[in-house]
Amino acid sequence: MDLFTCGSGKLIPTLPSIQNLFGVKAANEDPADDPMMMWSHKLRGFRKGFVPGYNFELNPLDADLGSEILASHDFDIKKPLVSAAKTDYQMVDVYEVLDSKQRRLSDYYKSLEDDGSYESLHPEFFAPDHILLLDGRIQSTRYGDAPYHESIVHPAMITHPNPKRVAVIGGGEGATVREILKHSTLEKVVMIEIDEGVVNLSTKYLPEWQDCSSIAHHDGC
Repeated sequence: MDLFTCGSGKLIPTLPSIQNLFGVKAANEDPADDPMMMWSHKLRGFRKGFVPGYNFELNPLDADLGSEILASHDFDIKKPLVSAAKTDYQMVDVYEVLDSKQRRLSDYYKSLEDDGSYESLHPEFFAPDHILLLDGRIQSTRYGDAPYHESIVHPAMITHPNPKRVAVIGGGEGATVREILKHSTLEKVVMIEIDEGVVNLSTKYLPEWQDCSSIAHHDGC
């Protein structure tokens, strides 16, 4: 199926309707047997160098969102959790994706079962990735969260002999504060973030980024 618009109409919001109308579900309830919808979204026509005044850097669909997420055919799962949400400062997208080159869909479905298998006992290793994009540019991912935020926090924290007060400028999804709170000497942490909309959307759709439940000396964040 090939859908296109001749104007500024958006096609991504129509995906659930397309799946409901054209996806014929299997007779049983096994999700692995349900139809899969593989899709990609690409900009058509000529813009850069052809349209006077066009700045591709201001179009999220010409950034990572378009090239790395929407245009890809390598995802067995590609689901917009937040699509083009406007805050006072920027556009926010959150996508759930499962890259067939990195994880198997069958392993993910296995992780959802309660059968005592390795997959079901460790579902965090097989879950789809979650990707946060601001103005079309990738900011954070579920599987890149720990290595990124650990590396920007802990070298500075362990260099200080007795850190007690920390200010985080631009805390975004909250993962930096989560890592900082792993240090038991802290007395006060203040996060300063200009865009409250990003914080609120991250709290709702990326709760694991802010999850402090595993930190023994804190009662949560």
